Amino acid sequence: MNSTSRTSALVIALTIAALASPTLAHAKRLGGGKSRSIAPASIGKAPSAPAAPKAPSAPTAPTAPTAAAAPAATAPAARGPGMMGTMGAAAVGAVAGTMAGNALAGPNPTEKDAKAAKAAEAQAAEKEAQELQRKADEAKAKAAAARAASL
Repeated sequence: MNSTSRTSALVIALTIAALASPTLAHAKRLGGGKSRSIAPASIGKAPSAPAAPKAPSAPTAPTAPTAAAAPAATAPAARGPGMMGTMGAAAVGAVAGTMAGNALAGPNPTEKDAKAAKAAEAQAAEKEAQELQRKADEAKAKAAAARAASL
């Protein structure tokens, strides 16, 4: 396992650990240590009856409802992303940055040396195999000549 994959694995493991553990802000948002249970007196009560429908009022100008709806539609968008969206974007950015940095850095000199050593070893093994094949061919020729002489 080379150092690049070890570093990548470490970054991924730390990111997963950071995302899995709840932060203080997250714990506070979920209620912290406060108990928000239903009061015992309200458990057995029946739900209240729905309000009686109102009589329709006179129609108003059509521009008033649309003008009131427009700010309500834009309000959630102005709030921005939540904590999970921000953490997800940070994790993706970290992984992408790590990969881009590794690509720009190129292979380590030790990896180049290891590849060169493997190539030299492969060439030496190939030469040895050719020499052994040549000796085997000579031995076959001698055996064939000995058989021919004995007949």
